[in-house]
Amino acid sequence: MVVSVLVSLLVVAAPIPKGWSTYANERFGYSIGVPAGLKGQGESGNGDGQEFQSASGNVSLKVWASPVVAIEGDPKGKTDLYWNHRAAIARWKTEGVRVTSNPESSKGWWTLSGEDAKGRVHYMKQLEKDGVVYGFEWSHPKGAKAWRDATDAIVESFKLP
Repeated sequence: MVVSVLVSLLVVAAPIPKGWSTYANERFGYSIGVPAGLKGQGESGNGDGQEFQSASGNVSLKVWASPVVAIEGDPKGKTDLYWNHRAAIARWKTEGVRVTSNPESSKGWWTLSGEDAKGRVHYMKQLEKDGVVYGFEWSHPKGAKAWRDATDAIVESFKLP
């Protein structure tokens, strides 16, 4: 029993890679690891998140949260995971991002992967918990091994309250 608890703690508390920082959102209580070389662009006006960019602007990590709200005029509509998933695909299509992976969403979360005409790789993940949708979008140049390797660490570092 003690061993399984210790193993669980080690898995949950995986440290972020050396040189990275941690962004913690005060309003919604989530946190995420930020790769070295990315600089915060300032907290959003409503305190829901922030964007981090490389000096060249070709690498970006956007992170946010928002409460699930009813869509006016649609008694069944709300800005939940299902709605956000459809909206993200539509936005990527408008922005010229070709969806390369759209696995069936699981209960409480979904992911998307894609690539744009400039050769940038895009990855988005959203999770819903207690009436709040949490998400991040990560993009970097295709073939950039250091950034590609960072994807798993970003996913693992994304912690909800």
